[in-house]
Amino acid sequence: MRLRVAALVAVLGLTGCYTVRYQTKLEPGGESHSKMVSYFFWGLGGSHDIDLDAYCPDGVAAWSNRATFGNVLIDLVTLGIWSPRTVEIECAGGRR
Repeated sequence: MRLRVAALVAVLGLTGCYTVRYQTKLEPGGESHSKMVSYFFWGLGGSHDIDLDAYCPDGVAAWSNRATFGNVLIDLVTLGIWSPRTVEIECAGGRR
């Protein structure tokens, strides 16, 4: 029983959520967009180019790439074959 608990704690400790965030000097206050992107084999495969100007014509205040709890859960269930990530884009409130 102790071995199972220790193994579960080790597995949960090796997985986790993360966020990579980039913030510009533009003031936030515009629309927010969320997009799921797919990677494969624990994030080793897959590449995505997201046109931020298409989402925010007045400029981007911030964007982030994160592994949410749901993303990590899917990653664990598929044994890393599919590794979805969530990209969040926050538009600037005013003109560039």
